[in-house]
Amino acid sequence: RESWAVLKQDKEIMLFPIISAIASILVFIVMATVFFFVVLGGSMEQLKEVDPEQGQGVASYVILFAYYLAAFFVASFFQAGMYIIVHARFTGRDLNFSDGINGAMQNINKIFLWSLISATVGIVLQFIANRSKVVGKIVSALLGAAWDILTYFSLPSLVIGQTSIKDSFRDSAGMIRKTWGETIIINLGVGLLFGILMVLGIFVGLTFVIIVQGLFMTVVAIALVIIYLLSLTIISSSLNAIFKLALYEYARTGIVPQGFSPELIQNAVKSGIR
Repeated sequence: RESWAVLKQDKEIMLFPIISAIASILVFIVMATVFFFVVLGGSMEQLKEVDPEQGQGVASYVILFAYYLAAFFVASFFQAGMYIIVHARFTGRDLNFSDGINGAMQNINKIFLWSLISATVGIVLQFIANRSKVVGKIVSALLGAAWDILTYFSLPSLVIGQTSIKDSFRDSAGMIRKTWGETIIINLGVGLLFGILMVLGIFVGLTFVIIVQGLFMTVVAIALVIIYLLSLTIISSSLNAIFKLALYEYARTGIVPQGFSPELIQNAVKSGIR
């Protein structure tokens, strides 16, 4: 509820996940095009010929690394801008979208380094997953989950706490120890809620398509479902970012962010410590 109130005060927060999604799609298209011509030689028939042990496999990993780097950078850059605006709201200031972008630009070196590390971890995990159909994928999934948990607060620490890359890992691990239980529970709760809403939207859309005849109405229904799902994704992403930063701020300063009830944040951190 408190995260929703913050989002209503600064609706432009949602611009960050919107633009991030658009930029991420463009990155994917560019890298897929590079992969198609460089690795596949412009023919989909070559896809089954790619061997990770041969040169094509090396080229695939190089392109995949470049994609990871670009994708992580885009996501992290716009997340940083969102954190800056949310943090300003917590401290009684009112920043706009351009302020968030400018703030992210001031931290662009650290954001790039963070993205480089994340891309490296990502490519290593992908390499492990490719080594074995079962064991490799399980090990990769477990290591990936551990990495995501330990670095959960790293980006807020870099941008808001103005820490170094090394210190951001240490701070994030410390924050997780304080907020572990509630952070996971609330994020799962938000994810479950929006997951249910997405399933309901898809169900209603499919029902409408089955009942209503005609190509035009089918296209309209599909378009509406896509817009609905994208809207839920944007709102969910924004709410998760707001609450994550609220937990980060309290764990870092001991001060309950403006707009949040002390009971919610304090109980969250206390439940994590227990």
